[in-house]
Amino acid sequence: MSNPCDLALGDGDPAGRRRRDKNIQPGRAVTPQMDNDCGRCPVRDVSLFGDLPDEVVLRLNNPAEHLDLPAGHVLYREGAEANAAFTLKDGVIKLTRTAVNGRDQILRLLTRGDVMGAEGLMGHAYNHTATTLTPVQICRLPLPVLKRLQAEHPTLNHALLARWALALQQVENLALELGTKKAGERLAAFLLYWRAKNGHYPSMPLPLSRTETGALLGLTVETVSRFFADWKRRGYLSEKAGIIYLHDLEALESLSGSESVPGI
Repeated sequence: MSNPCDLALGDGDPAGRRRRDKNIQPGRAVTPQMDNDCGRCPVRDVSLFGDLPDEVVLRLNNPAEHLDLPAGHVLYREGAEANAAFTLKDGVIKLTRTAVNGRDQILRLLTRGDVMGAEGLMGHAYNHTATTLTPVQICRLPLPVLKRLQAEHPTLNHALLARWALALQQVENLALELGTKKAGERLAAFLLYWRAKNGHYPSMPLPLSRTETGALLGLTVETVSRFFADWKRRGYLSEKAGIIYLHDLEALESLSGSESVPGI
């Protein structure tokens, strides 16, 4: 009999489902290895089940499937039939769509607690491609199960609407950033947003290449590289082994062109 993980993740790598050690990052707690127990899930408070009472979560009998996936894994592709929704419990995932010129455009970066793939509840195919940028831990919830839970627990509808509203706000904020800010302001605002998205730690993973960062912000790779090099010389930030350290938040806030940085 086929492994359900293989059926769910057509182009997956079985090695990605093995248990793995987490790299320790300065100033950041080590993420524990998780499973599909919803009751003890460390990201339950920010998940779709966060507003459900404990007794309801217990009765759900852990309907989701826990998966460990490596960096570079395509979770699902744009235009494919949607058969499951996913909650990201650890790691980073990028959502992309293919433009008319055939190039992939990054729409959003997802981190701990974010939900993806729920557009299938409305009968739609997946409207973007989801690719892991780091090793990730996720929960996969088949859409028939999610639809049943919606009917039984209307609170889930409010949680889904809140997630969709937040995603729309992030897309709108990104459009505003691209349309009104200069190159350096966009990049500084993004770094501050990414810091907030990662819990305001003094260091954070930035699993984007210069090219991908430019694609997200509407900048050329040369422009992104030039600003990074200049800000490193000025002591505003540093990088080591995929981890970025923001040393001068005041300077970056000034460069961002605003006192508060909206979600991107």
